[in-house]
Amino acid sequence: MDSLSALVASMGLRGRVDLLCRFAGAWSVPSEQAPPGRVPYHVVLAGEGVLEVGRERRPFVAGDLVLFPRGAAHTMRHADGATLTFAEVRRPLGRLVEVASEAPHSDFDVLCGSFELGQHHALLLQALPEVVHLQTQWREDYAGLHALMHTMRRESLQTSPGGDAVIANLSAALFTLVVRTLMEQGDLRQGLLGLLMDERVSPALAAVIAAPGEPWTLERLAEASRMSRASFARHFAELSPMTPMDVVTALRMDLAARLLRETPRSLERIGEACGYASRAAFGKTFKRVHGISPAAFRRRSGEPAPATKV
Repeated sequence: MDSLSALVASMGLRGRVDLLCRFAGAWSVPSEQAPPGRVPYHVVLAGEGVLEVGRERRPFVAGDLVLFPRGAAHTMRHADGATLTFAEVRRPLGRLVEVASEAPHSDFDVLCGSFELGQHHALLLQALPEVVHLQTQWREDYAGLHALMHTMRRESLQTSPGGDAVIANLSAALFTLVVRTLMEQGDLRQGLLGLLMDERVSPALAAVIAAPGEPWTLERLAEASRMSRASFARHFAELSPMTPMDVVTALRMDLAARLLRETPRSLERIGEACGYASRAAFGKTFKRVHGISPAAFRRRSGEPAPATKV
């Protein structure tokens, strides 16, 4: 398995599609800052509008896919920049809620959802820009993204058995395709994803992602990349402000958070899986990284996440 696939598989990423919005006339829809670890996204199915993030305004047209890796507050508006909010009607539609303006037809259709990565994936999210805006229409190299977006819409509008599982897997595929596209375009030069793009460093990171519980040292990481210890450390420092062992710890803590959230394993077993010989050492590192104890994190992770709002 390649390093990006292994990284996505290790994240336990969860995706959801919540709303199909159909707007007409003069409309304006603000979205608040999302909580840490949630990545809202919008897929424009038809029409055109304006997307505002802070003071920046950009066209927002059919075929566009926009993600907010750090959950930035934003506003969608009618193409002429209208500032009035619209009178809305909400009704169930398949696995979605349809939000529509009171008009006989719509000028702008957009699918709204989110990716759930959890707060512990800050290392990954920091590598992504504040706003990811991909325009897939008329781009042959984005044909896979375009097809996947419409497949998600079709599955969301149905109530067929297995639909939730299909949407979850399509969401992971969509997120991976977006990250891969940014990597191929050279838009990711820093952070974990930037390190994965480096031919000299990536073998060591792939080894850690595949086996985070191994007793990693700087010497072993250098060996995995077939470099001397000094050369590996020097080259790594040129790419990242974090040390190699800082990255190892971050990846281990990503795994620990996922295991705490998704499995009933004891704290001792989770600590061992993450490379810690004692519960005390594991707990101390986890609290330093996440700000709370493993037990408190597990209790908090049991709380249901609120749905996407528009």
